Amino acid sequence: MNNNQQANLQKTNYGGQQGFVLILSLVILAVLTLIGVSSMNSANIELKATANAQHHRKAFDGGESMLEFTLSNPAELLIDWQVTDTTVVQTVTYVLANTSNLSANIRYVGCMVGIGSSLEAGKGFSYGFFQVAGSGSNVSGTATSSQTHGVRYPAASC
Repeated sequence: MNNNQQANLQKTNYGGQQGFVLILSLVILAVLTLIGVSSMNSANIELKATANAQHHRKAFDGGESMLEFTLSNPAELLIDWQVTDTTVVQTVTYVLANTSNLSANIRYVGCMVGIGSSLEAGKGFSYGFFQVAGSGSNVSGTATSSQTHGVRYPAASC
């Protein structure tokens, strides 16, 4: 076999596969790029969801703190638990780190006389019922939370 025949034999065996590796590598590179972009988008969405949940948690904790503060310090806040007018709304404000717009509204709902003991039927204690609504938001104001709590307080009379 001469050199011309050997060169023609090599062209015949490998001539159809010379561009296949390039095309295959470009397809694999494109697929890997799409997987990378998709992963970055997914991570970005998860980061935003986590930040949003953190903002809402701060707002919820602020509203809950406002309720606890109002119910644990009624004497210091000068709340009148003997109010019998349902139109009167008493407001309490409070300052707490990482929150803003903390307030609580106390509204008289009604009154009830207790049953009493077996010796004094119908002579039980009187109770006033109040609705305490606490609300708060995070510092940036992107999340707010409101909670309501019922309170039974001894009353002078119904």
